[in-house]
Amino acid sequence: MSRRSLLALVLFALVLAPSAATAQGTRPLRLSDYYRLVETGSPAMAPDGERVAYVRTTIDETANRRHREIWIVEANDFAEARRLTSPSHESFAPVWSPDGRLLAFQSPRGGDANRTWFLDLEAGGEAFQITGIDGRPIFSPDGLWVAFTKETVPTGQAATRTRSGRSRYETRDEEQALIEERFQGRIYDWMQARFDRAGYLPDPRDPLATPPTELYVIPISGGRARQITRLGVDIGNVAWDSTSNRLAFVADLTQRDEHSYQRHDLWTVERDGGVTQVTDDEFVYGAPAWMPDGSAVVVRRYEGLDSVIAGASRRGAPIDLFSVSLENGAATNLTANWDLRPGAPSVSAAGTVRFAANIGGESHLFEVSRGGAVRQVTSGRRWLSGFSADTAGQRIAYVGTTASHPPELFVANADGGSESRVTRHNDVLLSQVLLAAARPLSFASTDAQQLEGWLILPRGSFADSPAFPLILSMHGGPHGAYGERFSFQFQLWATAGYGVLYTNPRGSTGYGEDFLWATWGGWGNLDYEDTMSGVGYAIETYNIDVSRLGVTGYSYGGFLTNWLITHTDRFAAAISGAGISNWVSDYGTADIPRTKESEFFGPPWKPTSGDLLWEQSPIKHADGVSTPTLFLHGESDFRVPIEQAEQMYTALRKQEVAARFVRYPDSSHGGWRPWDMVHRYAEELRWWQHYLSDE
Repeated sequence: MSRRSLLALVLFALVLAPSAATAQGTRPLRLSDYYRLVETGSPAMAPDGERVAYVRTTIDETANRRHREIWIVEANDFAEARRLTSPSHESFAPVWSPDGRLLAFQSPRGGDANRTWFLDLEAGGEAFQITGIDGRPIFSPDGLWVAFTKETVPTGQAATRTRSGRSRYETRDEEQALIEERFQGRIYDWMQARFDRAGYLPDPRDPLATPPTELYVIPISGGRARQITRLGVDIGNVAWDSTSNRLAFVADLTQRDEHSYQRHDLWTVERDGGVTQVTDDEFVYGAPAWMPDGSAVVVRRYEGLDSVIAGASRRGAPIDLFSVSLENGAATNLTANWDLRPGAPSVSAAGTVRFAANIGGESHLFEVSRGGAVRQVTSGRRWLSGFSADTAGQRIAYVGTTASHPPELFVANADGGSESRVTRHNDVLLSQVLLAAARPLSFASTDAQQLEGWLILPRGSFADSPAFPLILSMHGGPHGAYGERFSFQFQLWATAGYGVLYTNPRGSTGYGEDFLWATWGGWGNLDYEDTMSGVGYAIETYNIDVSRLGVTGYSYGGFLTNWLITHTDRFAAAISGAGISNWVSDYGTADIPRTKESEFFGPPWKPTSGDLLWEQSPIKHADGVSTPTLFLHGESDFRVPIEQAEQMYTALRKQEVAARFVRYPDSSHGGWRPWDMVHRYAEELRWWQHYLSDE
């Protein structure tokens, strides 16, 4: 039997195989296994460090949707996790009360607009609501108060708007009212009219159409909540101080200016009222966390995009953690000598600041004290996230994953020691299927820049072949990163007999600021050299059939796929997912023009930026393209509108190059429904089988 015929049989088995398992730990991964994957996320360590609540997400294949529940597990090796919330409802975002008795969570139930529910874990019983708490609860440290934000129509303004944008309080005669009633389209005269996964938006300039989220406080026993901010813009990132008398938050007073990008400042407010604006500059502040003595607030800070664009900066802004004095506003950089990008901070009772960050292809917990150096707390070839600590700061919970293991929940001491995995939601599946580990690669680009990548060797039909086909996959962003994370897609390709190469070219996070911004003003230049160098290194190191190379990517990876096939004929096949082909048309049709205004130095009607946008557009270089390409795109994608794929598809078909277009109705840039994901994976397998077989 030829390899092509054998691979066809493998594909058939992947698509149609029955659910019964073969020998334990040896059968190939199947498309239907996607529906069996369980995701673990949003861990919340109990105040005493003895239990962890978390979100368990499964796939309801019949209903074509993902389903979330709150589960709980004891923080030890021998724990058995159990479900806390009803399987009849979606439940997520668990939060403990300081005494560990109440567990709050979000759950849309019936027609009730209030999605906040509570469980009493001492008394037991069904979930209940507390009168007056109708937003995600933020418990005060003393356990007596709850803060929350909710949409609030400004006092005295209660009008609503029609979908045409006209206020219902505006005077109209009967004829005009009938015309409006029959109109089924949309009318807008504001800039940010739509956003990916949110659809068409109401007028962001108008507080009646887009009521601000204001801050409220209420006793834990419930009652009537008291509004303590009236800024007219959204309040976010709320945090109590240790005395339970003050709260810090961020708010952007320029929010309703459609010609200004976000610029959140730091604020504080007394529990009994009295708002203070702490900062007012060109920086963006986020994720405030109080120092124990209440004298300062630690924040995540970076230069605002308006300032970056106005200065025609040749790179983006670094992100650092600052301690901001509440006495004089002085900001001390805690991570000035650390070249990576910190996540949201938390502060221990001793004043140690902790945060997550990715470093190369890993993600870990770090800590820093004022005047000290940043120290990595956790370690290992894996991707850790969702860190949550107990009140004493002695125990932590987090989610961990590797290239060959889906995410599960772990607990450890605060120093990362005595670690235990406490969930095993995917163990049954993993005991049945044969998955491959990723081999780390280190190689140099054409200019000697050191790079990192990974290779999953093929399993199944091509495992013992003299040479195997290779698929190069490129991540989104570009300011994202591949790493030690599980990918069902990659494992599926490896099962079908393909090697899978994935790298972090320049532009990726986790390698420092110079590396991160190296693609600024030149998407497709250095990143092209880096990815092709990875292919060259893999070919030199492993027994790869150079006549059977594939290339693929989604979002920025889709752009880079389009760029590669218009600059080299080295690949036998390509799959472009939601990729940019024309930066000029993308500027006016996508939901985020900021990328073009910053990283390409302006809009298309300005000579310098317009020339650059066109020069870096794959469609400009499509003359002579020869790589057979499959295009995958959501029809409701507002981040990379589907016209981008249509342009590239037309360019190939006009030149008599094999191309196939698969369109997914009602699918956005991300968050695809399960059936569409499985269909996408099946289409990819068919494309690879057709063009990367040995005949």
